[in-house]
Amino acid sequence: MVDAITGFVLKKIGGYLINEVSMLIGVKDDLEELKTELTCIHGYLKDVEAREREEEVSKEWTKLVLDIAYDIEDVLDTYFLKVEERSQRRGLSRMTNKIGKTKDAYSIGCDIRNLKRRILDITRKRETYGIGGFKEPQGGGNISSLRVRQLGRARSVDHEELVIGLEDDAKILLVKLLGDNKEDKRHIISIFGMGGLGKTALARKLYNSGDVKRRFDCRAWTYVSQEYKTGDILMRIIRSLGMTSGEELEKIRKFAEEELEVYLHGLLEGKKYLVVVDDIWEQEAWESLKRALPYNHGGSRVIITTRIRALAEGVDGTVYAHKLRFLTFEESWTLFEQKAFRNIEKIDEDLRRTGKEMVQKCGGLPLAIVVLSGILSRKRTNEWHEVCASLWRRLKDDSIHVSTVFDLSFKDLRHESKLCFLYLSIFPEDHEIDIEKLIHLLVAEGFIQEDEEILMEDMARDYIDELIDRSLVKAERIERGKVMSCKIHDLLRDVIIKKAKELNFVNIYNEKHHSSAICRREVFHLINNSFPYDRSVNKRMRSFLIIGEGGGIVKTTNLKLKLLRVLDIGRLSFDSEFYTHTTLPDVIGDLIHLRYLGIGDIYVSILPASISNLRSLQTLNASGHKLFQYTTDLSNITTLRHVIGKFVGECLIGDGVNLQTLRSISSYSWSKLNHELLINLRDLEIYDDSNWVDQRTVSLDLVSFSKLKNLRVLKLEMRNFKLSSKSKTTIGLVDVDFPSLESLTLVGITFEEDLMSALQILPRLEDLVLKDCSYPGAKIISISAQGFGRLRNLELFMEILDELRIEEEAMPSLIKLIVSARIRLTTKLMIPNRLKALVRAGYYGMR
Repeated sequence: MVDAITGFVLKKIGGYLINEVSMLIGVKDDLEELKTELTCIHGYLKDVEAREREEEVSKEWTKLVLDIAYDIEDVLDTYFLKVEERSQRRGLSRMTNKIGKTKDAYSIGCDIRNLKRRILDITRKRETYGIGGFKEPQGGGNISSLRVRQLGRARSVDHEELVIGLEDDAKILLVKLLGDNKEDKRHIISIFGMGGLGKTALARKLYNSGDVKRRFDCRAWTYVSQEYKTGDILMRIIRSLGMTSGEELEKIRKFAEEELEVYLHGLLEGKKYLVVVDDIWEQEAWESLKRALPYNHGGSRVIITTRIRALAEGVDGTVYAHKLRFLTFEESWTLFEQKAFRNIEKIDEDLRRTGKEMVQKCGGLPLAIVVLSGILSRKRTNEWHEVCASLWRRLKDDSIHVSTVFDLSFKDLRHESKLCFLYLSIFPEDHEIDIEKLIHLLVAEGFIQEDEEILMEDMARDYIDELIDRSLVKAERIERGKVMSCKIHDLLRDVIIKKAKELNFVNIYNEKHHSSAICRREVFHLINNSFPYDRSVNKRMRSFLIIGEGGGIVKTTNLKLKLLRVLDIGRLSFDSEFYTHTTLPDVIGDLIHLRYLGIGDIYVSILPASISNLRSLQTLNASGHKLFQYTTDLSNITTLRHVIGKFVGECLIGDGVNLQTLRSISSYSWSKLNHELLINLRDLEIYDDSNWVDQRTVSLDLVSFSKLKNLRVLKLEMRNFKLSSKSKTTIGLVDVDFPSLESLTLVGITFEEDLMSALQILPRLEDLVLKDCSYPGAKIISISAQGFGRLRNLELFMEILDELRIEEEAMPSLIKLIVSARIRLTTKLMIPNRLKALVRAGYYGMR
């Protein structure tokens, strides 16, 4: 495991030697020698990682290496922090720069020479005590970055993975779900069995069944886990129902649990509903939830998954408890060969025999089988025997445990993938992890290295896809063929939390575990607890994250963490006398190493001028429902890659050459940008709020979009804006080239004519949403044959729509079609028979 950390530190040293060489005069040679010694040790550690067992003396030795690796990182980061601080001094304070520069150069020289002595000393210790006197074949951890990308992209995520061995269970439970109750009461179905059997997968299969969707008026999914807060569970159900507007959700987040119960009960009253409650561990969790679920409406169902039989059978009401079994060998083999053999052209009997021997030892546990097949799918056929022999040496009770195959899979990862996987330990149990945010965090942490051929964000996604491909992570939500959110099985999460603690990689603070003085990252899971005001401060901390709905107050003095790279403040407030609830404290501007700033859940509407000090900032995540009404000056931060928040006031951005995400700014702010420089922009939202719209709002010039060749997602929310396919005064939509656009959302826009002729020729468009849009004349939308070749999702929420015409060969890839009107629905549908089953039609309210 330590090889992941040494690999990370080595790349950091290399980066400093390349990018900051002028600041290292006098110590460059010593630093090069230090890097050489650490490179040799890193190679040895990779050999250690490939072994079946590690001797105790070797374990102690690797701890010494870990300490030195972290100390090297501290020395370099601290030195360059001082260099950056000197560069920002103004006035008389600049006169001390020369003295400070000499002093710091002497100090880092002494530190590097001391580190060299220490690293030479541990090398001698290894030789003296004979540590690592043998070598074994190394696994496939040295896959090239190109190979990672190829394997990651070979995986199709368009279709739900088959649930092998659960077909009979699904049929039985489907009958229970769809059957009529003799009593006019809700019916509970509980699925129970040990971890890794597929309880959640089975519940998800039922939840997504077409028959189930048609049978119930509304559906919702929530999870509970071992640490839970009833209010959070209720909020997840309310959000999942999709019956509440964003503004309303923000308001009810402040409700007490009793008020949320009443609110949810009101939403479900009189409706035939299905609610899935995944991963319950305690009877109390159900007791606190059931009051919110109407009891006396016939046909409603609740599905519960749990590992505990007594809980499955003990919930009150009408209950059917279904126990999941282990897979038979035939089912296990079918599940295994689906993934393990997919990259192998010729499968001989020897390979089948080796595979069957390993599958037999998995004992019918699906999780162990899919992780094992994930390992072998990335191996050459002549390496299968090595994997088999390795497993045989790790057998427990003559069987392969989940922890065994996980350990083997983890050892097989490159060090970058190991870091990405270890990082997942920051998230709570059963947490649905947003992939976009995860990617931004991984890049900010420095785990993803620059590459001339591929953006760091794309490389990070490839590493995540690799983890999914190995069945170490489960794809949860998929849009446009991409995984948008994921989860990690709690059995695997337990293992990576243990590994992360051993490496001082992450410390998770909750009621059971407290702050660490040496850990690099500290995460607070605020579920049933509040932030500890008097917590101790770890000055070596690189990341500070708050996850959960809980709040509290943080001392601004505790945020004076000069080496911090990631700060996600959650719902915390600040104690500073200079802080108001509308702005951030100036101490944030002193965190000049900061790469990621997350303030999406706190109620601020002004960013202080000191924000411009964050010259290394890559991601500003101010998402949420609050509006930034005043001028936000980000023009001095040229490193920005992602700006997320509702900046309805003026938003000043510099050259923007690194910018990939801009969501959202006003049309006036957009008009002031240098669009020629936005060569990497992929995700753009322009939002003019009717209450805060800038008086200088300009007519949106579509020519600005013609320069965005990499734009993939575009959303325009501009009430009363008129759009035509061709205009005499400005460039028309038909003339704008969107070669990469995958998703287009238009809100509140008036169409001067039917724009489908312009939109349907976009070559890569997969999602099209028109909301609160209107036509001045005939309310007719026409889609011609061959139009929208890749479109998968079409949602029309129009003021009035009289007719929708779709020709026979149009939209061959469509899987979702919504047609809805707010004023009146008299829409005449002239569409092919193959699309009629997809149509969802009705009225909608202002959302």
